Amino acid sequence: MARLPILLAAAAGLVAMAVYVGVAVSRLGYPYALEWLEGNSLVEVERLLTGRPLYSAPTVDYVPDAYPPLYFATSAALASVLGVSYLPLRLVSLVASLGCFVLLTRLVQRETGDLAAGVAAAGLYAATYFAVDSWLDFARVDSLFLLLSLAGLYLARWMRRPGGAVAAGLLLAAAFLTKQSALAEAVAITAALLCGPRRRLGGWLAVTFAAVMGLTTLVWGLSSHGWYVFYVFELLAQHRLHHAAFTEFWTRYLLPALGFALGAVLLAVRRTPLLIGLGCLALVVEGYAGLVHAGGAVNNMLPVYVAVALLAGIGMGGSTPSPRGAVAGLLVLAQIAVLAVSTLDADRVVPGPADRRVGDRLRTWLGEFDGPVAVFSDPGLNVVAGLPPVAHRAAAADILRGTDRSAQAELERSIARAVTERRFAAIVVGRPTDLRGFPPDLKRYYRRCPEKLLADVPKGVFRPIVGGSPPPSVLWLPLGRGSCAEITRRLG
Repeated sequence: MARLPILLAAAAGLVAMAVYVGVAVSRLGYPYALEWLEGNSLVEVERLLTGRPLYSAPTVDYVPDAYPPLYFATSAALASVLGVSYLPLRLVSLVASLGCFVLLTRLVQRETGDLAAGVAAAGLYAATYFAVDSWLDFARVDSLFLLLSLAGLYLARWMRRPGGAVAAGLLLAAAFLTKQSALAEAVAITAALLCGPRRRLGGWLAVTFAAVMGLTTLVWGLSSHGWYVFYVFELLAQHRLHHAAFTEFWTRYLLPALGFALGAVLLAVRRTPLLIGLGCLALVVEGYAGLVHAGGAVNNMLPVYVAVALLAGIGMGGSTPSPRGAVAGLLVLAQIAVLAVSTLDADRVVPGPADRRVGDRLRTWLGEFDGPVAVFSDPGLNVVAGLPPVAHRAAAADILRGTDRSAQAELERSIARAVTERRFAAIVVGRPTDLRGFPPDLKRYYRRCPEKLLADVPKGVFRPIVGGSPPPSVLWLPLGRGSCAEITRRLG
């Protein structure tokens, strides 16, 4: 009977994984942004495929996300075969998230000798899909970063020779080159190794990681004239902290989502090896630091949820049945059941025909202008329409709320030049913040049309699942060019 809760938790976990895969596959080919920053990911992939630099001075035409390049390069390699769309980017994330399930299962199984506990751990992570606003398969860096982080942790735990240490260092370096917060895990794993009998292997791992990190920073720093270093190392450090998130981490994101599972984690404390424990602690620190950073979103909880799932699996597992494992299994089963309630609202994360129709209308409408159109809330829409994109307003906002005055001046000069030259055939706005950084005399060069775009579209249609950016509603046209009524009518 002691095995029954673990077996039931594993069965529930398999259902959670199946639900996730079903939802992810159903929206894999949706041609528009599911999450409001997916558009900039698509822009970066398109730049790589057309031979333009990923890191450059911020301009009205382009500001990169403040991440290293590996996710974008991987997606671009797939897009070179499948074509430029959201499909290859989401496919990378979907495959990476499935890889996380496999690694969680294997880590727990090898640590405890219990396959069912490993499956339950992977299922627990899959069950958090709706708690993180269905982030696992978005066209963002997070799932690939976690796959590489878990792979580095797995290899570091079980390596016995220098070759394995080098491979682990390469995997952790690849995780860093996907999302720079992986540095915390590399440091934690190295510290655990240097404190134990595998000091020599820890040295190999540390040297490999440092060499890759140093070499790539040098090469990309020089080739980008310093902009790689600015975006990856400096920009986010310039932003303020979101002080409310220090408590929201616990009260809004962790305890409501995984409160029961934390009980299973406590049962695993004495059974968790130092390296796994420090690796999981680093994942939690990475998530916490990302969340409290201004602009931090729920995706920063993904490494935290992975760590909790891994430790809960160790708490359940064991080669022989035990009361401890049974209690942990009951806690994980209860947690998956609680998280399953959110799947009752699964339709909200899958765009419907109405969303697609509005996107198709916008794409056709944008192609009818006789010049470039600026859609700062969703430059991916320009890419889908076969038009040159502009800077995403969120990426531009990262520059404008930083402390580097030269970068801010560079961006503001570029925006002002485009406005005074009336370079855009239209500026399409979803909310006033889309025009942040624009010159105060915008009305000298562009007029705001009184007609509302997409006035017939119900609230909630064609909005990203995450980010809340509304569909375009306000049109600005160059003075003396075009009729507001006619252009608005064409969209209607």
